[in-house]
This record gives sequence, structure tokens and C-alpha cells, in this order.
Amino acid sequence: MLEEDESSRWQKCVVLDVSNLGIGLELLGEAHPVLIGRTIHVEVDLGDTNSISLRLRGVVRNLGPGRHGGIRVGVEFTELSEREQAVLKTMEYLNIRW
Repeated sequence: MLEEDESSRWQKCVVLDVSNLGIGLELLGEAHPVLIGRTIHVEVDLGDTNSISLRLRGVVRNLGPGRHGGIRVGVEFTELSEREQAVLKTMEYLNIRW
């Protein structure tokens, strides 16, 4: 979901890659015509029981064609909390994928 955009809504996406620095997504629905430089919120539920849920905030830095017919979006994280940083570091260390 785009920040500060009244017409923006939560959309499904595919997580392509993730690190402490950012996340690569493929947006599967309609994309806003101007994404680069915009702040985006990504909410991720991990596991079948949704025992871990993260809402991450970042800035769209690049775009490209996706592998599943959508738009690939590169997002640089901004203002991660200590909890979010710890979860991402643990996931990276254990090579856990969404």
C-alpha cells in the first residue's frame, strides 16, 4: 500500500527477495502510475498460523517487468524497528524465505 495516497489499497504481491536493506516484490494487481520515490508499506504474515506478522516501510527505488506478469519493485527499507531488524537478520541467517 502506498503511503499518503487515499486511492491506495492493500494488494497481493510475491516476495522475490529480502534482506535487512530492502525487499524485492512483484506487484500482481494494478500499480500506481508513479511509484519510484514513493513510500510503500508491505505487510507480511509468516507461517500458517500467522504467528509472526511484519509491517515494513520503505521507498521504491526501481521498477521492472515481473516474472509472473506483474511489476517488479525494489524497495529500500526505512525506519525499521529493532524487532523488525532482528527478525530480518534471523531470517537471513537461517535462509528463511517467504
